[in-house]
Amino acid sequence: MRPFLKWLQQLEAILNRCDSESVRIQCDVLKKLSALPWSDADTLIRYHEMLMFLAAHPHDHQVLKLAEKEFVRIRQYFFEQRKKSNPKYNDCGLPYTTMITRFSHELLMWLETRQKGACRMSLDSFESDGVELNTLLRFTLPALERDETTAGLSNIDLLDALHISPKNRLTFLLSQFAQLDALPLIKDYLFESLKLFVAIDLTQASFSRSYNRLPIKAHFFHEDILKRFDHQRLMDDALPEPLPLKDVDRAEVMDVIRKSLMLTMRETDPSSFTDLESLRLYELERGIQIAIYGLKPNRQLALCSYVGYTLFKNGFPAAYGGAWVMGKSARFGLNIFECFRGGESGYMMCQLLRVYRQVFQLDAIEIEPYQFGRDNPDGIKSGAFWFYYRYGFRPADAGLQKLAIEEMKKITARKSYRSSEKTLIRFTDSEMVLRWNKNKPVRMVDVTEKVSQMIHRMYRGDRAWAVEDAVKDFRSKTGLPTPLNAAQQEVLIDVALIAKAYRFTEEEKIFLLSEMVSVKPVDLYAYQRLLSDLFKR
Repeated sequence: MRPFLKWLQQLEAILNRCDSESVRIQCDVLKKLSALPWSDADTLIRYHEMLMFLAAHPHDHQVLKLAEKEFVRIRQYFFEQRKKSNPKYNDCGLPYTTMITRFSHELLMWLETRQKGACRMSLDSFESDGVELNTLLRFTLPALERDETTAGLSNIDLLDALHISPKNRLTFLLSQFAQLDALPLIKDYLFESLKLFVAIDLTQASFSRSYNRLPIKAHFFHEDILKRFDHQRLMDDALPEPLPLKDVDRAEVMDVIRKSLMLTMRETDPSSFTDLESLRLYELERGIQIAIYGLKPNRQLALCSYVGYTLFKNGFPAAYGGAWVMGKSARFGLNIFECFRGGESGYMMCQLLRVYRQVFQLDAIEIEPYQFGRDNPDGIKSGAFWFYYRYGFRPADAGLQKLAIEEMKKITARKSYRSSEKTLIRFTDSEMVLRWNKNKPVRMVDVTEKVSQMIHRMYRGDRAWAVEDAVKDFRSKTGLPTPLNAAQQEVLIDVALIAKAYRFTEEEKIFLLSEMVSVKPVDLYAYQRLLSDLFKR
């Protein structure tokens, strides 16, 4: 076995240990590794993952200093190799490497405008089963050039016919689709149907997984990796006020968030279509910061609010995801970046739940079965159901609750007992719910079902008739100003249908609904307070 790989395996065995002997060995091994060349790309990438964990969970200054020194060595290596293409390092997110991938038009425009000095983009290829440019450019080209799209040219031949040089092709396509910004859903559909792959060359070290971080005042050093703690007390602990942020601060935090996803070949709607005014950053215990953020008005969902999050550990983006908040309830999804698993996953999740619970005054949070195994073999293999169960989540189905209690008795009685794969799959027949009281908040599915029933009963299934009549009736009760902007008009349709379906006539309910029309597009926090009051039991 090569020396580098031998020491790497020893480091991996004690990576998440913080006792004095393990830390001594970590330092010794890091010194030995720093004097050795890595043997291949896979080994280097594996080593970098371990360095990320150590830098986010350092025991002391020495461990942190050794990890940071190795980041510098890796950065220098790729800086010297930057003119030599090595596809084995594609998509790894290391400094000065290349990603070849697909992202939304919105995210590529952000790269083009805000990250131009940190990366260089070019058109790589079109997937063979994508829609042809001939079809798409008919919507955007000047009338005098549209004849070019009727000649049956391939995508590249069409670009040549339009005299678009190879280096300008991506910029040209982005600008063409930008003409559809006023129709965001149509733009998304057409751009995605193109199946365009982009090559992104990372030209600054800051645009890499090694250095894409939030600035921090001081590191939190770990005397242990926290596995056992009072999760109920943690979620009850009063949340501090969010950090005061200027517009430039919010933009910089969002830059780190977007890069953290892009560098791992991911994208989420809240990170791509962010309403920067909605971004809040909370500084919590054990080196954790949590950012939450909502969607721009033209990207918002009906009724509920899709609120994204990024959790930072000692400045490193360590987890991402979001919650679909509706009044007093929310659906939650947890994603921890691979290199940070095996650390304080439970503690990080409970900090996230603490934030959502207290910011939105939630009574309940639920998670979908995919999170613990449905169509997710890794979730079954890891026994993810019991991870969520440990922190208070229970099956929504009463029968599965009983089964879980029986299984837990077996686990407690016999240390070697493990739930069978068949049993873990059975648990995925139901969502899991964490409740903080006995209230059963109204859920999105409850509202949509009530509206659908109303349309069927009162309008014989005619949606256009239902919308027209509901809006007319609602306006007559509220005196809303005319005209409304596009975002307000969308909310008006939603609240009018709700008023009709629930037969709201009380002045207080109608007032809350009318307030939502102006508030929802601009302030998700105030909007959710209104929604909570509307469905207060």
